[in-house]
Order: sequence, then C-alpha cells, then structure tokens
Amino acid sequence: MSPTTKQTARRPAPRGRAPRKGAMRILNDVLCGVDGTRTSYEAVRQAAALTGARGHLTLLAVSGESTVGRDHNAIDVATMSRVRVRQALNHARALAARQGVPADTAVDGRAKVAHALLDQAQSHSLLALGAPSMSRAAHLLLGGITSTAAHRLPTSLLIARRPPRGVAFAERVLVASDAGTDSDRLLDFGIALALEREGELLLLHAAGPESRFQPTRLGNQAERVGKALGNRGQVRIVPGRAERAIIEAAQQSSSSLAVMSSHHIKGPRALASVSERVVHDAPCSVLVVRPEDLRG
Repeated sequence: MSPTTKQTARRPAPRGRAPRKGAMRILNDVLCGVDGTRTSYEAVRQAAALTGARGHLTLLAVSGESTVGRDHNAIDVATMSRVRVRQALNHARALAARQGVPADTAVDGRAKVAHALLDQAQSHSLLALGAPSMSRAAHLLLGGITSTAAHRLPTSLLIARRPPRGVAFAERVLVASDAGTDSDRLLDFGIALALEREGELLLLHAAGPESRFQPTRLGNQAERVGKALGNRGQVRIVPGRAERAIIEAAQQSSSSLAVMSSHHIKGPRALASVSERVVHDAPCSVLVVRPEDLRG
C-alpha cells in the first residue's frame, strides 16, 4: 500500500474537450514533482500548458523525516516540513488554476524521493520535474532524481527549464529523429504539438554513431514537416554525436522544448544514454517520450 496521504482521482475532460488520443494522450494525465523550488513550479506551469483544460495534473510532494540534503531534485532524500509541503502544494495548485487546469495534490511520506516519484509515476502518463541544479556527474554519484528518472523511465518524462528570453514555452519545438522505426511516430507527436501550440518545429537528425540513417525515411519526414507546417517547419541533418547536436541546435534555434525518444538502455551502457545526457545539459526543457507511448 502506498504511503501517499491523499489519493487522487482522474477527472474526466471538460465537456466539449475530448482527451487527446494516440501518442498525444501522454499529455492528458501528468504527475508533477513539487518540492518548493522555482524549477518545480516551472514544471507545473509547463505541464499545465501542455495538458490544457482537457487534461489533469497530480501535484506530489515527498516529505520523509530526514535532515540530509537540501534539494529534492539533486539528492534522493526528502527534507520538506509538513508546513512547507502544504505551502508548496497550495502554490502549485494555484499556478495550475491560473491556466484553467484541474489539479489534485498528494503527499508521500517516504524519505526516498526517487522511490516515491517513480512508483507514483507508473499510474500516470507523464512525469514532470524541474531541471536539476547540480551537474550530471554529481547526479550520477549521489543518485540524483533526474538521472534516476531518465534511466528508469516508468513513464514519459518532462524536465522543465525556463524558456529563452522572448520565446514562449513550446513555441519553438525541436524534434530529434534518429531515423529509427519509432521516429515517424515521434515526429507525428511533435507536429501535432506544434500545430496545437501554433508554434515552429525544427526536425533534427545527427549523422553520428547513434544514427539509424535511412535517407528515404528522413526524406519522407522532411516532406511531412513541410506539408504540415509550411515555413514554420525546418529540417537539419548535422554530423556528430546526437547529444551534442541536440544541445547545440536547441541553443542556436532558441528552442523552448526538445522532444526525443529513449531506447531504454540498461546497465553500464546507460551511462552513455543520449536522453539522460540531454535532459541534464540542454538549454531548454526536454520531453523524453517512451517508444511504447508512441505506439498506442
């Protein structure tokens, strides 16, 4: 039995606003980790922007009794007092309400933040967290939440950062395609998101070690971008390793959201995970979509 002190019920979409179907359904039901930091509040804002009034947020704070650590998103130990938990959840719920998004709150009494968040995330379609304040190396050494979530991926994952100056969240979307089997579905998701947000889309392929280069597939993807978005769509094929190409392209294009998929790499090879590296070092928010979530 979960130690969550308040169970949350999924609410139906408001009348006249049907839930998204297909891969876009991952935006219908989002679990947001709330720890009272600015980055966690940014995750709530961005999750609310993605789900809209047709979806639902669950705001989860973890409050185990411990005196170790300071930042939930940096060290895997909960330190929030009950008063602080209540204040943080009330503020997060107010942020969602300002965007017209229904939200429930819950508190998990476990001390291990990763265990609580990842266990609870399995019953939701997307987990939203604030970007980490510590380096990737420190996260790997200390068992940081971002690295753990990116490696395990119990559900698709949003790591939120403030958008570049003058750019709204998801106004400029970068879709990283490896030209693999699932990349067509990932692109369809990105196009649907860009159309819904009335934004721009950059389709990026890095012709490096991770590439599954298939000229025909990439050509078809480029054609779909043009047909769907016209001059609001761009395509780039660049040399080099995928993580560096994604980070540099996001910086150069002032993207506010990078969308990519993960191959669920396990064991020692996970240290070379492209998605895990990007969620740490990207200059913008990153949405990692699990392949199985794209096939529904």
